[in-house]
Amino acid sequence: MDNRNTKTYLLFQPKHLFTKRPVLEIRQLIKTATGITSGEQQLSRANLKQFFPQLSDEGMKTLLGFSKWEWQKTEADIVGQSQYISNETERAAMQKKAMARKLQSMISAMRQLQGFEFYHSGTVNAASTQTVKCVFHSYPVELAFHAVAENDRYKLEIQVVKGKERMPLASFKRFHFLLENDSTYYQLASKSHDAVEWLQQQDSSTWTTAEPSSFEQVVAKLKEWELKVDATAITQGEELIAEPQPQVMLSELNNTFLKLEPRFVYDGYVIDGPFEETATIQSAGKVLNIIRHQQKEEELVTFLRSLHEKFSNQSNGFFYLTFAEAQKKGWFLKVYHKLLEMDVDLLGIDLMKHFRYSPHIAETTISKQETENSWICLGMMVKFGKEIIPLNYLQKSLQNGQKAVMLKDGSLGVLGEDWLKQYGMMIRHGKVRKDELLVPKWLLMSEATDETTEDASAIKTDISAGWFSKWKQWEKQEQALYALPTGLTVKELRPYQQKGYEWLRLLSEIGGSGCLADDMGLGKTLQTITFLLHKIEEQPNDQHLVAAPASLLYNWQKELEKFAPAVKAVVFHGAGRDESLLNDANNKIIITSYGTLRQDIALLQNIPWNTIVVDESQHIKNPSAQITKAVWQLVGKTKIALSGTPVMNGTGDLYSQLHFLLPGLLGSNEFFRREYAIPIEQKADAEKAAALQKLIRPFVLRRTKEQAAPDLPTKTESVLWCEMDIDQRTAYESIKENVRSNVLMDISENGLNKGKMSVLAGLMKLRQICNSCELVKDEDVFAYDSIKTKVLIDELKTIIPQHRALVFSQFTSMLDLLERDLQKEGIKYIRLDGQTKVSERQDLVAEFQDEESDVTVFLLSLKAGNAGLTLTAADYVFLFDPWWNTAVENQAIDRTHRIGQQSHVFAYRMICKDSVEEKIMKLAAGKKKLAEDLITAEEGFVKSLSLDDIKYLLE
Repeated sequence: MDNRNTKTYLLFQPKHLFTKRPVLEIRQLIKTATGITSGEQQLSRANLKQFFPQLSDEGMKTLLGFSKWEWQKTEADIVGQSQYISNETERAAMQKKAMARKLQSMISAMRQLQGFEFYHSGTVNAASTQTVKCVFHSYPVELAFHAVAENDRYKLEIQVVKGKERMPLASFKRFHFLLENDSTYYQLASKSHDAVEWLQQQDSSTWTTAEPSSFEQVVAKLKEWELKVDATAITQGEELIAEPQPQVMLSELNNTFLKLEPRFVYDGYVIDGPFEETATIQSAGKVLNIIRHQQKEEELVTFLRSLHEKFSNQSNGFFYLTFAEAQKKGWFLKVYHKLLEMDVDLLGIDLMKHFRYSPHIAETTISKQETENSWICLGMMVKFGKEIIPLNYLQKSLQNGQKAVMLKDGSLGVLGEDWLKQYGMMIRHGKVRKDELLVPKWLLMSEATDETTEDASAIKTDISAGWFSKWKQWEKQEQALYALPTGLTVKELRPYQQKGYEWLRLLSEIGGSGCLADDMGLGKTLQTITFLLHKIEEQPNDQHLVAAPASLLYNWQKELEKFAPAVKAVVFHGAGRDESLLNDANNKIIITSYGTLRQDIALLQNIPWNTIVVDESQHIKNPSAQITKAVWQLVGKTKIALSGTPVMNGTGDLYSQLHFLLPGLLGSNEFFRREYAIPIEQKADAEKAAALQKLIRPFVLRRTKEQAAPDLPTKTESVLWCEMDIDQRTAYESIKENVRSNVLMDISENGLNKGKMSVLAGLMKLRQICNSCELVKDEDVFAYDSIKTKVLIDELKTIIPQHRALVFSQFTSMLDLLERDLQKEGIKYIRLDGQTKVSERQDLVAEFQDEESDVTVFLLSLKAGNAGLTLTAADYVFLFDPWWNTAVENQAIDRTHRIGQQSHVFAYRMICKDSVEEKIMKLAAGKKKLAEDLITAEEGFVKSLSLDDIKYLLE
């Protein structure tokens, strides 16, 4: 406030943070007859109201928090809350952290004040300061760390990330969590402040030496704060060497120019911009170093530059012409065909608006049809008017997502919806050989077995009418098609199991393979053993391979001994494994682990297996993983994938498994991602999801327990609501506010897709708070409450010893806390997680299943305990921290709700009321249908979240 003789202002003094001196003061400059003197007024409600009448009530409350009396009250509260900590050093540290969090919250609120001026002591030169205006940056800033190796020593370059700009931390004055540069204050996000404080406390001489292990520990610690850490200087990372697929993205620049932008796809990763020897990216939590091919990249750029004289001086990383210049003398048409001839992907053509369309429609003629192994060879001609479109041009356009092709007169020939429906899929998935198209036989089979398709196609497979007759009979399920093999110890299978066995036989008869994706507990192993026994009796000289997680090897051996005792099955696994087992013709079934298969692929790929079974096939969902590539090298007449959850992280999981079963059906991985995975996961494209479901339908058999085993005891699933008490709720709301500001800032700076990594990290922290405040190690929540633990203990006390319960959590640290609390209550339990040895798993199961055992609770990690276990002694299941992956949760419930269960099963999802857990449950319900259409639910639910969804979760 100013008048003729007095100027009143607020002086901000960040150097007084964590001291007894005031951080904020009301100061005055008073003009008198003898000169200017300074004055000071108490920071009180009355004075703020008098001198700063524009202040809102909320602003008044914010500023009063810095007053002497309010801060003394805050300090007293913090001291009182920490009195239960007996260790004096720990108590003092906790008090300091609490004060830091409180001050951060207060500064954050002050930062949001609009139209309000602050002053501070600014530096004029090296010798003097004066009081000048200061401002606060709108958003918290993060720190980024860059590891540098120089002369056999290491150092960390610390940068302040301000939007897209990065500035060295050394260029700022730092006052604890505040940074100042040029009279602008930037507030460090909590994680960044904690990290830099921790770094200052370390003895840098212990980790800057030439020994990388100490430095790696520091880097690992920084990554725990989920900060940007570029450690490529000390981390080799995984090297990717691949031939680049050149692309040209066509677009219209400023509604005036045709723009051609060169890009390169390395094994699915798009790289653009100036050439560098290595492009380093973060992928699936690891560093990926893509070795760029300079010659290949320069060839495309040089070629594009040669296409027009005006390109010679353009150096923006792309080339452009006016629309008139692009169409002059058919320039664009010639370039279009040249690029297609060079096998360069052209993207974006059907989005352009300044090119005319042809009046002709696409006409298609099929001149011949022949069978070549698992391919159908078609003579095909497509034309617009009199112009014939080369099949390779047409395929390129379709694979690039275009619905139009460039014609010789410069117009665009539109591929109509009816034409695309009839021919689009087979051309996209096929192989072009001049004027012939090779179509995967299995692609046509999906059309031929689709009852919804009228006159499926004029194109037929080489599959006999007799086989299709049996297939139709099998679909109607009128009676059994095949007798059981004589060596099977069970006289009959359940109807759905008989149907699964027959499905495997039907596919095998035509050289096909399939994924048996039944719910857990329906007997996929028994159905497969029945099929294997049939094959052994039919072709007694052949061998068969079963690959499974190491934890399930002996489960397979025991099941084979039980259901097919006459068949000799051996386990090929372990450090001392004997290679002679593979050469012994008496060993009809070889059972091995994924790890052993990867190590011994040179041996196993040379054996002509009759049948290859891949159990828990979601283990090969990553196309770039070594185990996936090893499995793909195996040679077998029939291949079977077994999984209750073939789709876990996203649609892309299907590709690796189906490529193992039926190579060529889904095209290349890059094609599949562009054609199906991205549209389905990122755009929720129901049409693409339906097309993919139709394509894979004959080769994936999935039955739920409700469909297949109505004789199972009833299963009741319900939500166990938990209401956080005041301390846990306070901690939750405090963390949520920090997460919200950090996440929205990250999305604002880096875009929605890149920002989703911080969304996942933020949601994880909120989930941990819902479980127990003790799980959050890097935040000062000052509460040890867990309403879920209290509710769980109460529920367990009411049901034991008459009943037994399974308790699942996704956090092993939560299992640690539950162990402690169950011990306090005297409740007998056992535990299984990822650290449990394979040899101990069955012993734990046997102990829990034993009727004489006094163990009533089985603690299990969701990842390690949701497959391969039969725990029918339990009739209660508690999912301590449910999330959006209902498929994995259902698998967990199915540990007890499976064949052999005699009791009604009660399953509870424990959810904190008015939390992110409840909101995710509501969001997931709205997005569930699309995922279910692709066999099962997906963990990659976050990929489908919009910005509005994210704001809803964090509001």
